[in-house]
Amino acid sequence: MKKLMILLLFVTACGLFTGCGDDDWSNNNPEMEHIYYYGLGNVKYPGGNELQYDVKQGETVAVPTYFFSAYKRSYSPVVLYYTSPVPKAEELKCGEDYQVVDANGATLTPDANGGYSMTWPNALKGSQDVYIKALNGKKGKIRVLTFDPQKTIDATDLSSTTIAKTNEYEVRAFSENYYVTVNIK
Repeated sequence: MKKLMILLLFVTACGLFTGCGDDDWSNNNPEMEHIYYYGLGNVKYPGGNELQYDVKQGETVAVPTYFFSAYKRSYSPVVLYYTSPVPKAEELKCGEDYQVVDANGATLTPDANGGYSMTWPNALKGSQDVYIKALNGKKGKIRVLTFDPQKTIDATDLSSTTIAKTNEYEVRAFSENYYVTVNIK
């Protein structure tokens, strides 16, 4: 009888800690089915922004970005990515020390806020590269970000992670792994 009581107590206690049902996080949650995530892969450092890429003067480095989705849609979400100086480092200038280019090497032009557009056809999960070309200028570091560097992400405020929002979809950044460092050597 004592074993039965202990088992019953254990089952009851486990039930107290399983408040989130599978439906809260499954692909069948209507509140989440048009919300997507855009970020940087960071396999070696899954808890932060420590990932770094090296590029030599005159060369181009590809930085993979990822769009997370479980559906195919009729719309194609558009996100922006950015470059910025690394705090407390000598500032490198886009157009003088480096350029953002496409896969063919053509120079890309940022929007008025410094963002570069990337489209995810039919909201399909996938990967697209950001290309940074070193221009035989200064050596140093820059960041590639999937979030506007003029804004602040707060891990306790979900609304601060929104990258793009329309009447059809919302795309969010991660509060970690939203930037990588590119070392121009």
